[in-house]
Amino acid sequence: MTAAISVQVLTVDELLTAMAEHFGSEHAFLTDYLPNLPGVYVWSTDDRVVYIGSAASLAKRVSDEKGWIAGHEPDAQWAVTVVHMLKIYNATVQWVATADHAEALLLERRLIEWHRTCTGMGPLVVGWEAKKESPRKAGETWAQELWKRKFGQ
Repeated sequence: MTAAISVQVLTVDELLTAMAEHFGSEHAFLTDYLPNLPGVYVWSTDDRVVYIGSAASLAKRVSDEKGWIAGHEPDAQWAVTVVHMLKIYNATVQWVATADHAEALLLERRLIEWHRTCTGMGPLVVGWEAKKESPRKAGETWAQELWKRKFGQ
């Protein structure tokens, strides 16, 4: 059984303080053409932060050219994935490019920790490395199998 709770999350604009500190000047998140550059992206609902991630290529990581986001149907396809949660929250994406992937990883961590410092918790949706044979993947598989046995889905 699930229960609804209220939590505090930052708005995308409230991340700008940490971005300005990181870059040494004001920077804004973009919503236009996704560049094939490293950077950080933020998924949000009504400007409230849902997920913060980084990528070596924003265009490859965030674009939906193959329809993996648009084609996912939460009511018909159960999965413990970031995409599933982004669809449930009807999230939209904004991003900022960085000089390289190492900087993107650093900025991602800083924005997540800024969110945690301001609200007491990280963003609502959490991404993990789910590589084949990883402990994370094994835990996900176990939970999915339990869900199927318990709820028949």
